Amino acid sequence: MIKRYTHIIMTRFILKYCFITYLLLAYISVFAQNYSDQKLVDTFVEQDIFKSASIGIEIRDLKTGEIFAAHNSKKSLTPASTQKLLTTAAALEILDANFQFQTEVIITGRIDKNGILMGNLIIKGNGDPSLASKYFPKNNRFISSIYQELKKNGIHQINGKLIVDTTCYKSSVPRTWIWEDIGNYYGAVPHAISYKDNTYTLHFESKEAGQFTKIIKVDSKQSGITFSNQVMSSTINKDRAYIFGGPTDSHRLVEGTIPQNRSDFKVKGAVSKPDMVLLSDLNKVLQAGGIPIKEQDFRTKTQKTLLIFKSPPLSEIVALTNQKSINLFADHLLFQIGMNEKNEGSWQSGISALKEFWQSKGLDSTSLFLFDGSGLSHFNAISAQALNQVLAHMNRSENATSFFNSLPIAGQNGTLKSFGKQSDLAGNFSAKTGSMTGVRSYSGILKRQDGTPVAISLIINNYSCHTKLLNEELKILLVNLARK
Repeated sequence: MIKRYTHIIMTRFILKYCFITYLLLAYISVFAQNYSDQKLVDTFVEQDIFKSASIGIEIRDLKTGEIFAAHNSKKSLTPASTQKLLTTAAALEILDANFQFQTEVIITGRIDKNGILMGNLIIKGNGDPSLASKYFPKNNRFISSIYQELKKNGIHQINGKLIVDTTCYKSSVPRTWIWEDIGNYYGAVPHAISYKDNTYTLHFESKEAGQFTKIIKVDSKQSGITFSNQVMSSTINKDRAYIFGGPTDSHRLVEGTIPQNRSDFKVKGAVSKPDMVLLSDLNKVLQAGGIPIKEQDFRTKTQKTLLIFKSPPLSEIVALTNQKSINLFADHLLFQIGMNEKNEGSWQSGISALKEFWQSKGLDSTSLFLFDGSGLSHFNAISAQALNQVLAHMNRSENATSFFNSLPIAGQNGTLKSFGKQSDLAGNFSAKTGSMTGVRSYSGILKRQDGTPVAISLIINNYSCHTKLLNEELKILLVNLARK
């Protein structure tokens, strides 16, 4: 009896000891994991190349929210294009992944027995960024679709005018965008009618280094714009040409350098009146197709919808916005968020609605300094913690698949196609990237060797080293974190 009782006591003791040991080992394992992550982060930020930099980092468990490591994670810093995560995520949540922009084509007046439209043709813009976009080849059929519908309705002549209704959006250049940006393709702003990505193309011919170049052709230029070309040929094999000119200016100054000995080197600029370019292209197609425009004045309330042209689903627009880091698309989404929530498509309404949305999801709105939806403004500032909170929210969302599938994947596609190739990051790190002068940022998901997904957001401002060296150090940090 005593022997049996002793056996029971010993069994209970062993089980209790094993359980306590298991908990202790689990605690030590977690502690070691956290300490190791923090040590990697501390070692990274203490490097001499970052002595003048401001850095914010946060690493957290994507599912539980447990913080593995942090450095100035609550400090608001300039995020560059990682700010697109706030815009695209909110757009999916507010507008829905299947949302489509719609452009309406209307005819007014009547069609007489000879097929003459005694009225106008009106294109009512509703903010579709994909019309004739190079990123959506199928949407290049917008003008041809109008022509076909006119023919289908027996219209052989338009006695009125071609009109574009742009009242949907209040377009303007943000006051915080810099002069170097606003004339170039990445500084194109949203319009109720955006067309051909709101860009035109300058074609240059260059000779030996040190000689002036020649503009040989201009594609999709709005009428009335002239150019002064001061671009030089260079041995540097990069596009370092910049176009200067405001949205109300009729003249553009082009400075900088392009590679030498090129017969057709392309530089893209921002179109300030895309509706005028659309009307010009439409007029040419209709005239060539035997539908002349007589430009007579007609005022009538009688109207008929000729065509409703739909954009690709929002999920596809978001995918390209984050994969290719398209500023115009991100800012269009911001305007549409404002239209949906505030009944006004503008910078102010979009920013206000965006901040209110993320505040409702638990983000500290006082740490969000937003001046656009794309991240182009140097005045934008958000924290690494806020970026990780966005990732955590979207991980719980019904739109999680659309959102996370939009992120570039290291070594495979988008802005991370060349990053981390032939390393542990390839295929295991998906993130939005951000870069501008003095700014580098990443925000996304890292899959560790044990399969654990962790959210990582990192913002670096005012670094003093070469960008190539910075990228190498970032890759080393991320690879070490992935090997945990």
